[in-house]
Amino acid sequence: MQEFLNNPYVVKALLSLALTLAILILARIAVSVATHKGRQATEAPFIIKYTALFLIAMSLVVIWLDGITPILTALTIVAAALTIVSKELILNFLGSFVIFWREVFAIGDRVEIGDFSGDVIDKGILYFTLLETGRTDSTNHSTGRLIKVPNALTLTLPVVNSTRGAGYVWTELRIVLTPESDWEKARERLLDLINAYYVSEKIDLERVKRVFEKRSIFFNRLTPRGYVDLASGGVRITLRYLCRSRMTRESRDFILTRFLPELGSLNVRLADEQS
Repeated sequence: MQEFLNNPYVVKALLSLALTLAILILARIAVSVATHKGRQATEAPFIIKYTALFLIAMSLVVIWLDGITPILTALTIVAAALTIVSKELILNFLGSFVIFWREVFAIGDRVEIGDFSGDVIDKGILYFTLLETGRTDSTNHSTGRLIKVPNALTLTLPVVNSTRGAGYVWTELRIVLTPESDWEKARERLLDLINAYYVSEKIDLERVKRVFEKRSIFFNRLTPRGYVDLASGGVRITLRYLCRSRMTRESRDFILTRFLPELGSLNVRLADEQS
């Protein structure tokens, strides 16, 4: 037994196993502390996981290479090899640091980057995963497909985050009426329906304004507006209002399903071309 323990490789193997187990146990405890009433914290488990992996890797290097000088040499060799083999891997790795430490987005945020749009459901060292949604100008609903997006794109492309501002976005709804329609009455009714939508969804514009201002985003007014313009088919009314970032289609449905049955009583007709 003594002879077995005198073997330096056996000692290193046992020490490696002990340190790995200790770090994994501490990581598990940290994740448990970071949870609240059984609900998983958004960012903490991912940061803890990758920190634990980094500590395990560095511990194994220290144990098996006996000192800091071999570590630096090994890291230099690895960095040079990665640079030669694939710069994309390096950029993806650097992108992960930007995403984690600069808080570009969090799990659950709805983002657009390049041609991709969706809800963030996972973040990794090389890729982050989106649950794909339709673009903002179409359905804005989930397609059920998953997209693996390289982290490097966050270094070269703008990231549009619809959640981080205040969870609300400006949306527009355009309706074209015939020239003979009573567009004033139509606009008034449409604005009333937007306010009714706010009541049904418990949207408090004063509270939303305070949330925006905490993030140094300032608007002169948040109340809905109805703009009138001329279109090829008649008079265009453009409604501009705030709604939750994931509820743009539902808000339009709420307004139109109540407005369309009232066209006759409002003395309003829709133009043949809606643009």
